[in-house]
Amino acid sequence: MQEEYNQEELNAQQDTRKNSSLSRLDFFKLAYKQPIKSSTLLKALPFVVAGSIFLFISVFAWVNLNKLDNKIAILEEEIEQIEELYKRDSTEYHDLKNSPSLIEHIAREDYYMKSEGEEIYVIKKVSKNKG
Repeated sequence: MQEEYNQEELNAQQDTRKNSSLSRLDFFKLAYKQPIKSSTLLKALPFVVAGSIFLFISVFAWVNLNKLDNKIAILEEEIEQIEELYKRDSTEYHDLKNSPSLIEHIAREDYYMKSEGEEIYVIKKVSKNKG
């Protein structure tokens, strides 16, 4: 008896599902046949315009943010290079300040300076052009 009742209930549920799905299809068919009213478009227009403006601003901000991130990365690399140069130059400055013999060595080699009574001969290598 219970099984018959469950079977009947199951059949009834399936019938209502079939009828409801058909009615849904009929509803959509009818909805597409009816023209859209202009008042509906006028109500939706502010939302479409506001959404478009929001989308434009968001994309514009995202593009600018990416550009600024790239600039930051480039500037950080430059900072690292400048810090390395500063360390090298500060050690060289410290060495020059504390060592007179180093100053004399640089003056002789780079600027061709000499002490009194010395003669300097500069020999330059001449490269042969193949032609």
